[in-house]
Amino acid sequence: MKYTTQLGLISLLAVSCGSFATTDNVAEQFKKLDRNQDGLLTRSESAKDPALWSRFKSYDSDKDNRLSLAEFSLYASK
Repeated sequence: MKYTTQLGLISLLAVSCGSFATTDNVAEQFKKLDRNQDGLLTRSESAKDPALWSRFKSYDSDKDNRLSLAEFSLYASK
């Protein structure tokens, strides 16, 4: 194989393995913010993360004033 092909394959492998670690990391971040451990983040709980707090409403897709793990994952992936 050519060097560039090998480098490309290695890069793809590293990115795909990193995505699994990122998923666990997102769940850990969510748990740290979820003070009452109800599986949802309120705006006051999000205050520990100023960037999340300032964009809270834009990630609250169902407009229930709480973020689920799925909604938080959208924030964390950006």
